Amino acid sequence: MELQNYQDWARLVGARVQIRRGNQVIRTGIVENAMPDSSVLWLAADGIHLRQMYVADENYAAWVEPLEMHGAATYRMITSRLYG
Repeated sequence: MELQNYQDWARLVGARVQIRRGNQVIRTGIVENAMPDSSVLWLAADGIHLRQMYVADENYAAWVEPLEMHGAATYRMITSRLYG
């Protein structure tokens, strides 16, 4: 399934995301925290990558992979995909 731009960053805490700026992939990682208004998110430190802050107003976007569900909720985000 194809990644999709997800703008409600506050709901992505604990999820694996791909951070993009324009068409360029900046980093992939786990969202450690996010502002309630989805203006800022932090990716957790991972290997050689330090904890990093990304600001929506600086044209960063968080992309996630939606998971297909069965029944009426097909293609909605589910907790296990958002929160690991």
